This record gives sequence, structure tokens and C-alpha cells, in this order.
Amino acid sequence: MKDITNVKDKFITALLQNNSVVIVEIYERFFPKALRFILQNKGNHEQARDVFQESLLYIVIGVRERKLNIDCFEAYLFTICKNIWRRELEKQKKRVIKDAITTLVDKDTDFALFVLEQEQLELYREKFALLSDNCKEILSLFFNDVSYEEIIKELSYATINTARQRIFKCKNKLIKMIKSDSRFY
Repeated sequence: MKDITNVKDKFITALLQNNSVVIVEIYERFFPKALRFILQNKGNHEQARDVFQESLLYIVIGVRERKLNIDCFEAYLFTICKNIWRRELEKQKKRVIKDAITTLVDKDTDFALFVLEQEQLELYREKFALLSDNCKEILSLFFNDVSYEEIIKELSYATINTARQRIFKCKNKLIKMIKSDSRFY
């Protein structure tokens, strides 16, 4: 476990200190996954570079200004890349629909909205981690669109009703924890 922490800290420290050798390693190790995702989702190489760069910038700002604690650097970086790209795709859809009438959103405002969305995602992840292992397992299956039939096989539940009731209870517990947090808005 210590090796994973050291690797994560190595990457974060390199970003904060602008260590070009380790930053090149970050690009070599993690950019291909982000590139593949963006290419598979209507993007190109240049857009993937921009998204990856913006994601690294988000991590630097998050760590410096909000004391962001990142458990798994690779997973966190990829999640940010996916979220930024999905937002970009949504903006592109809106531009097509509104055509020439649409004006570009101010980059600072857009980034502020992204930060707010990320904070909500972090709150969700924090509360999700507090759930029982059983709740985490069943909700992970449910949120990944696993069918009820597969859930009852996977978790050895007697009936679909049992699985539905357990999912309902776990979702309600998660929602209650999130809503009771002062950061929820």
C-alpha cells in the first residue's frame, strides 16, 4: 500500500513543483487512456491533449487551494478527463442546437461550474465510502446498470424483491448522508 501512496504523492508533487521529468511520465502512463476515451467519443487528438492538460491543472488547483486529497491518482485523473470531455460534448450539442445565436461561455465561469460539480462528486464519493461493504457492492452493481437477475446471482439474494428492497435502503441511506452534510446544496 505504501508504494501506491508514494507513486500518487510522486505525481502530485511533480505537478505542484513543475517537475518536467515526472510530468512526462504522467503523460506517457495516463494520457493514452484519456486519448482512447476521447477518440471513442467524437473527439480528436488535439482535444484530448487540451482535456488532459485542463485535468492536470484542476488537480494542481484542487490540491493547492482546496487541500484536495486524492486516493488514486490515475482513477481521479481519468474521471476528471471524462467529466471535462462530457461537458465539452454537451456544450457542442448546445452550440449545434442554438447555432449562431449561442455565445461561448466565459472560461472562468465554466471552470467555476466544473469545480462545483467536482466538489459534489467528491462529496458523493466520500459518503459512498462510509456505506457498509454490502451497500457499496450492491449500489456499485446497480449504478453500473447490472440487471436485478444478475445482482441476485452475484449477491445470493433469494428474490428480485429482496434485491430491490436492499438497493432502496442503501440508496436512501446514501442520500440521507449526503443531504445532512453542510456541503450539500
